[in-house]
Amino acid sequence: MVDLNFDEARLDEMPVFYFINYINLIHDNFLKDNFNDIAPRDFTYLSNIYYHEDLSQRELADLLFVSESNVAQIIKRLEKNGYVKRDVVKDNNGKKILSLTDKGESAFNSLLNLIVEFESKLFKDYSAEDKDKFREMIHDYCERAAEY
Repeated sequence: MVDLNFDEARLDEMPVFYFINYINLIHDNFLKDNFNDIAPRDFTYLSNIYYHEDLSQRELADLLFVSESNVAQIIKRLEKNGYVKRDVVKDNNGKKILSLTDKGESAFNSLLNLIVEFESKLFKDYSAEDKDKFREMIHDYCERAAEY
């Protein structure tokens, strides 16, 4: 295990982004250890498809700040592995709507349950109010970051 203890004086100097990035790396490693055919970035794609109905590839690209061709490549792989399907909307210039297959929903729910379990261990020593406040703050941080 990595020792993350820092000198208290240095801790105040470190940007919040450093910690968020490190948490993301730990999360990615956790997913790699628990799922063979789902890459860490795939969870972001699966969750956005799950939570946003009638989501097109272009809209997904906009949500994730990536190119549409990047989305197409990842969706193609997820589709090949049976997690995602693309349905063409008639009378809309071939717009493709993304949705999870039964296998995709099952995988997403399994991943989500593991993540909730993982988070519950991280938050075990915090009150419900602290968890809610942290969630509010991190949501606000995300929204502000998206404005740039």
